Order: sequence, then C-alpha cells, then structure tokens
Amino acid sequence: DQIENMYWDLVYAYENQRVKQESLAFSQKTLSDTQKQVEIGSLAPIEAVRAQSTVAADQQALTVAKTNLQLQQLVMKNALSRTLHDPMLAKADVIPTSTMEVPENEQIQPTEDLVNEALHHRAELVEGRIQLNSQEQSNKALRSSMLPTLDAFAYYGGSGLGGSQNPRSICQTPDQPFCASATPDPTLNQFPLTPSVGYGSTLNQLVNSTAPDKGIGLQLNIPLRNRAAQAIQVRGEFEFRQAQMALQQTENRVSIEVRQAQFAVEQNRASVASARAAVDYAQQSLDAEQKKYQFGTSTTTAVLQTRSALATAE
Repeated sequence: DQIENMYWDLVYAYENQRVKQESLAFSQKTLSDTQKQVEIGSLAPIEAVRAQSTVAADQQALTVAKTNLQLQQLVMKNALSRTLHDPMLAKADVIPTSTMEVPENEQIQPTEDLVNEALHHRAELVEGRIQLNSQEQSNKALRSSMLPTLDAFAYYGGSGLGGSQNPRSICQTPDQPFCASATPDPTLNQFPLTPSVGYGSTLNQLVNSTAPDKGIGLQLNIPLRNRAAQAIQVRGEFEFRQAQMALQQTENRVSIEVRQAQFAVEQNRASVASARAAVDYAQQSLDAEQKKYQFGTSTTTAVLQTRSALATAE
C-alpha cells in the first residue's frame, strides 16, 4: 500500500510539473505580447509589470514542482533499492508507466459480497475466532472438572530370581542354629545346592506368575461444594461472552470499513467527474477571455488569472 501511494505521488509530481511548465510558457508568451503592446502604446506599462510578476510566480512554482518531482523519485528509488550510493542510480530518472486513467464504466461488486469476503479473510477476525474456540475448549474442561469421576484401573507385576546359590549357605550338620528347621539330605548329610537359574529363566518368571503382584479396582471421586472451581468456571463463562462480544464488534467494524471504502470510491469518482468538468470550464473561460483580450475588452491581468484558474483545475 505504501509503495502504491509512492507511485501515484510520483505520477502526480510529473503531472504537476507539466502543468507548471505550461503555465510558465503561457505567462512568458503573455509577457512578450504585453511588452510589444506597451512599446507601441496600446497598453499601459503597468500591464507589463503585472505580467512580469506572474512570470516570476510561475517560475517559482515550477521550481517547487521540479524539486518535488526529484524528491518523489528519490523516495521511490530508496524503496526499491538497497542503497543509493551508486551514482548512476542516484541520477537515473524514475518514469511511471501508468498514469491516471479512470474507466468510464466499472463493475460494481455488491456490498454484501465485499463484506462477506472481508469477514472471511481479515486476519483479526481469524485470530478472534481462534481465541473464541480456545476459550470454549477451556470452558468445557472447567465444566468437566466439576463432575464426578470414576476411574477403573488394573495392574500386574512380576519378579524373577536368578543366579547361583552361595555355597557358604549350605548346612554341613543339622544341629546348626539356622538349619534347625531344615530337612537335610540323609544320604549326603548336608543340604543340597539349589540349581543355578539363568538370565532367560529369570525373565520368564516375570510373566509366568511365579511371584505375581496383580489386581483391579475402581476409584470414585465426587467433588462437594468446590467453590474455587465454581468461581473459575463462572469467570471462564464471562470471558467467553466477552470474547464473543469482541468478535462481534470486530465484525461490525470491518463491515463499516468496507462500506466506508465503497462510499469513498463513489465520492472519489464524483470528485474526478467534477474535476474534469472544472478543467473544461476553465479552458472555455480562458478561450473566452483571450478572445475578449484580442478585441480590447479584457486585460492582461484577467487573462493571467483565468490561466491560473485552469492550472489549478488541472
């Protein structure tokens, strides 16, 4: 949008310089004609002074127009390039390829279609809907937290034991204190060694219920007078309504902005038509004033003022 504004400011600067050049050329020609008539005595010398004053004013206006054009070119080059240190770039002219052309007939899109398009694509509305949906999900979670909960659970655990028995734990005689309740092998007169258990067998004990730890159960949680959760839920509901109202207000604002933009387009078209009519009227007035001047019924000042009015209308 900024680049487009820069571009049309550049177009205006070119057109403004053209108008000021035409005005200066006209005032210089008028001054030359007036000086000739003053020399032959058909006009008073004051008319030449007035014409000279107009030429000076037009020269100043042209200087301002030229410098403004140079500034607009510089602004455009600064927006399009990384640096202006290149002398060729600094001196290059920026010439617009498109000028002001208003079509006679434009396709007018219905206002409701424009509003609907804006409501579906405006970034702030998309963001507002996302926030509203997020707030709604949060409210559902808050309401769910106030309901009774029933959890069912089941678990299974196993343990495995492996390795080799320590030989020092074997009872050599049955009268040892820690072997009094044991039954020794009468043939060997000692307790036997337990067979070694490998790593694979140890892992197998985890699932074959050798030493199981398992069970199932239910857990019921009934909240009673949870005032803190109730307050959080009420606040969440208010925040959700506020988000709804904010989204609606944003939609209303967008709708008004679209309609304002459409009104501005209609007003600008009317302004362009009025400006064109003003240029035509000023041109006709200048032609009429010049004819009156040729027949001696007008003055140099009136002609120059009429030409100034034409330049303003242009």
